[in-house]
Amino acid sequence: MALVWEQFAWRLAWMIELRGSLVTLRVLERDDCRQLWAAYEPATPQPTEPLHVGLSVEGADTWFAEMQADQEKGRLHLGIFTLDGRLVGDIQLSSIDWHNRTAELGVGIALASDRGHGYGREATRLLLGYAFDHLDLARVGASVLEYNNAAVRGLEHNGFVAEGRDRAAVFIDGQRHDRLRFGLLRQEYGALRDTPA
Repeated sequence: MALVWEQFAWRLAWMIELRGSLVTLRVLERDDCRQLWAAYEPATPQPTEPLHVGLSVEGADTWFAEMQADQEKGRLHLGIFTLDGRLVGDIQLSSIDWHNRTAELGVGIALASDRGHGYGREATRLLLGYAFDHLDLARVGASVLEYNNAAVRGLEHNGFVAEGRDRAAVFIDGQRHDRLRFGLLRQEYGALRDTPA
């Protein structure tokens, strides 16, 4: 029965379109990946663990191919689009464990000028609804670097609870940084569901 549900859930993912008041989430196409790949502006210091972003079309196509290969094997990767159709970022549930009903959340907004407008926050809320209500997950985890205050605020706004710290776990720009771990359980999301994003 679990295998049947897993296959059905993935078929739904290919048809998915989640709409909020600011953004719509939907499957990324090859040209979307090329656009994100070229547009990404890393913050300084980099707010997430290092990304393997390059400038070539081939790099974007490789990313798209890897995403498609993983999409049915434990990952749901979607684009974040404004309501007028402009692509601003991507969001994913990765490491989906169907037996334990868990996954990890990742979200990124490509351009610095698009950060701080609530796109990532609302995208997170939309994907959490899908994770808990349609994929029947019991827990979603997330990790951020200690100095990424915007990501910490976004996670806490969406109900995530601080669970731990991996001390000196990441080496960036000649310095070691702690990785903070957060988690959200289905019952915690249920209490949050009806509050504004």
